[in-house]
Amino acid sequence: MSKYGTIVQHIIDSIEHGSYQAGDALPSLRQLVQQQQVSLNTARRAYYELERLGYVEAHDRSGYVVAAGAVHGADRLAAPLGAPFIHPALYDTRPLTHAFVAAMRRYDEALAEPALAGLPVLRRQIAQQAHAEGWRLQADDVLVTCGGMEALSLAIAAVTHGIADPCVAVLLPAFPGLLGWLAEHGVRVLPLPVDGDGVLDSAALQQALAAGQVHAIALMTAYCHPHGRSLPLATQQQLLALAQQHDVALIEDDAYRHLGFAEQVPLPLKAQDTDGRVLLCATFSKSLAPGYRVGWLAPGRYAETVRRLKLAHTLASPLPNQMALAELLAGGRHLPLLARLRQQLAQKVAALEQALRQRLPAQIDIRPAEGGYFVWLEQLPCDTVQLAAQAEREGIVLAPGSLCLPGDAGRRALRLNASYFDPLRQQAALDWLARALR
Repeated sequence: MSKYGTIVQHIIDSIEHGSYQAGDALPSLRQLVQQQQVSLNTARRAYYELERLGYVEAHDRSGYVVAAGAVHGADRLAAPLGAPFIHPALYDTRPLTHAFVAAMRRYDEALAEPALAGLPVLRRQIAQQAHAEGWRLQADDVLVTCGGMEALSLAIAAVTHGIADPCVAVLLPAFPGLLGWLAEHGVRVLPLPVDGDGVLDSAALQQALAAGQVHAIALMTAYCHPHGRSLPLATQQQLLALAQQHDVALIEDDAYRHLGFAEQVPLPLKAQDTDGRVLLCATFSKSLAPGYRVGWLAPGRYAETVRRLKLAHTLASPLPNQMALAELLAGGRHLPLLARLRQQLAQKVAALEQALRQRLPAQIDIRPAEGGYFVWLEQLPCDTVQLAAQAEREGIVLAPGSLCLPGDAGRRALRLNASYFDPLRQQAALDWLARALR
């Protein structure tokens, strides 16, 4: 390929893979000459060709920029129903921005106060929030983490610390990040499938516990990922009783408890914990502060081990983000934001569930979600890993159920992100899905 053709293809690849987006400035002619070791005429010819193809536009004083109609990564994800995070447009970030600005006026004061376990004022706000919900948590019991994922990883590492062949029982379907962490760190998994009503057949778990083969139980209790339904109180108490009987830990992922469609926030399993065996892992990333990477952990009896591990891994969590969240939580200024987000998610989930029921075969099981932002489909008549690959070629991103549910059942399930659902823009995507499943 000629030098000019190589430059053209390189820039097209960069645009189509999302490295450059609409409006982004491209290297100037002089920079292109220096970078690619070509003549000025070759550089000009490359940009002329890119302009003719519709990839770039020449702007006065700013040189060449990516054209608004160029095909790039964001355009190819026209129906990102497989995305793992809430659509950023649903967050009102202005109050948090204002809180950040206000908090930073006291940055020098915060620097003078030791905060290895987390900003004291934020830990107090977390404890006060628990008290307002009707359960007991002390500020000294809280360790601030770099997001909910660090809280989960610290909890698992603490309860399996020093064990030669650790095994964690996991309620399924489960959060992919949890399953991925366990696999990456060589922790065996005892799968515990839960039926659509939240009922658990505990025979395999009891046998493994009696044999000393399980060292912790990992679960979500509120609006579980991916189906958005809460674990019945009877099942929670059943697991807590087994953990007490066999003296093992319970790792509770609390990422979605404040995203329920009902006004009342359910209590965590930690509220029933009388001997410190429940490690509660929480995050602000899903509810109030996406991208801030602020989570927290109430490690109970494992506090000393968790603090040592935190000190060895990340030392402490970023201070400015903690200050902003503490400022937002003060006086309950976060509550209207949560109420608005819950309402939007409830509407989005209901709309997607209705659209799917109108289009998909009746034998496909669509669990009505009670919270969160996913719609979970089971008993699909095809392999959803292959289906997702076909969908991507159509500009539709789907998440196969195998991310959350290992085995054949997962390959017959699908997780859809309702927060991205737009009935007008994604009607064609749902029609394609219906045709593919029929």
